[in-house]
Amino acid sequence: MWHGKDAKSDQPPEKRPPMRSITLAPEQRKDLLRTMKRERKPSRRLRMHIALLASDGFSPTQISRVLYCSRTTVYALLERFVEGEGPMSAFEDRARRGPKPLLGEPTEEHVERLVEEESPTEHGWLRSRWSCRLLAVELLKERALLASRETIRRALHRLGFRWRRPRPLPPEKDSKEHIEHKRARLEDVLSMVDEAGSFFQDETKLETNPKVGFCWMRTGKQKPLRTPGTNRKVWISGALNFKTGRLHWVSGERRNGELFIELLQKLRRIYRCHKELHLATDNDGSHTSKRVKEYVEDSKGRVSLHPLPSWSPESNPVELVWWSLHEAVSRNHECAGLDDLVEFAEGYLNERQPFRLKLGEVYDHLGRPPP
Repeated sequence: MWHGKDAKSDQPPEKRPPMRSITLAPEQRKDLLRTMKRERKPSRRLRMHIALLASDGFSPTQISRVLYCSRTTVYALLERFVEGEGPMSAFEDRARRGPKPLLGEPTEEHVERLVEEESPTEHGWLRSRWSCRLLAVELLKERALLASRETIRRALHRLGFRWRRPRPLPPEKDSKEHIEHKRARLEDVLSMVDEAGSFFQDETKLETNPKVGFCWMRTGKQKPLRTPGTNRKVWISGALNFKTGRLHWVSGERRNGELFIELLQKLRRIYRCHKELHLATDNDGSHTSKRVKEYVEDSKGRVSLHPLPSWSPESNPVELVWWSLHEAVSRNHECAGLDDLVEFAEGYLNERQPFRLKLGEVYDHLGRPPP
């Protein structure tokens, strides 16, 4: 009998055992379908899909053709589903084969503590953040463990860490002194609104380099947005009359005390009939400079400034005016020069006058409702 490579075996091919049938109750199927739709891991989602199709009576061949996987994967999943400790345990990833990681659990816990709770300066390093190389040197110094930076990188990924930018946070606002200080300023502004000549003041910036925003475009074809070679900008300082909704503004190249004083002079000319003008301003240096304080003192009570709470843009209604201005004008604009952009913005502001705005929710927590 010929036993070469071209010889055919007389033994029949080994047949795979029949597929293990699984049944799911209506509630189980509904819960599994909902979980599969929310699952983000592709491997777990594939196993859940296999179980759902098998419970509907599909054969392994049909499932493998529909999901583009092998029949071995289907048989293995069904066997795990039937013989496992629970239905959901069949969808978990098995332990990886191969050598054990160089970093054990105590070392990984130490790395977690270093990255999350401690800084390099606390360990004598002149660095502001941990890098893979610095962590490797720290492990060598403290635990005499020689590991490469790539080993540290894989361990960090395994522990759920990613190299991302942090999110800046404002100072803590929960202190009792800060809450009382903020409440006092809000009450002062709320009493100011009852006066006739009350204004909310703020600045915004326009740039020839347009802000990129959403717009309609053809699928697969990104709309071009031309930008200038040199970016130029202009500041707009505006004051909103809360009673009438009229916005008055001046423009300048810099955000400084001179621009703010120019706005105050314009308001004094327009509202000559008012004995006092009350302006709610933020805590920018252009509103608290020495020159501004001298101008307010020289006005002999004609101008009064009411500072708003720090880190509280929701307390200033003018922020909504600037938001609408940037949405309508600044985003994706095609103005050739700065003069055209200023004319475009001033035309929009004149068209939208008056601005009927309400005080924010931050004023509702004060003892009486806003006017």
